[in-house]
Amino acid sequence: MFGELFALPDGGLPKFIWLSAAFSVFNTVQCMVQPLGMTRRIYSQQPQQVTPLTSHLFAAWTALSAVLRYKCAFNMGNALLYDITLWSFVIAGTHFMSEFLVFKTVKVPGPVLSTFVVAITSILWMIKDRDIYIH
Repeated sequence: MFGELFALPDGGLPKFIWLSAAFSVFNTVQCMVQPLGMTRRIYSQQPQQVTPLTSHLFAAWTALSAVLRYKCAFNMGNALLYDITLWSFVIAGTHFMSEFLVFKTVKVPGPVLSTFVVAITSILWMIKDRDIYIH
C-alpha cells in the first residue's frame, strides 16, 4: 500500500490527497465497527443525535470520498475527477461548518478541527495548483 506513494504524480498535493484517502478509509471502518465512538466525539455538542444509522450513513459518504481521493491522487490530470474531488472537499467543509455555525453540534477546538484543516487546505491547494495538473 505504501509502495504506491512512489507511483504518485510529482508534487505534494497528490500525496496529501492520497493521505486524506487513507484516513478516510480508517474513518469509514471506525464508523462501521464502532458507530457511536468517534462520531459522538465529533458531534460532541449534540451526541444524542448520533445513532448507528447516522454513523453508517457517514461511513458511506466517507467511503465514497476515499475512493474519489484515491483515484484523484493517481490521476491528477483528469479534469473531471480533479474537480469532483475538489467539490467533495467543499461539501465536507460546508457540512462541518454548518454543523458548527448553524446546528451547533460540533465544538471548535475539538476533534472536528482536523476536518476543517484538511478541507480548507485541500480546497485552497487544489485551486492553486489546478493549472499544474490540468492541461
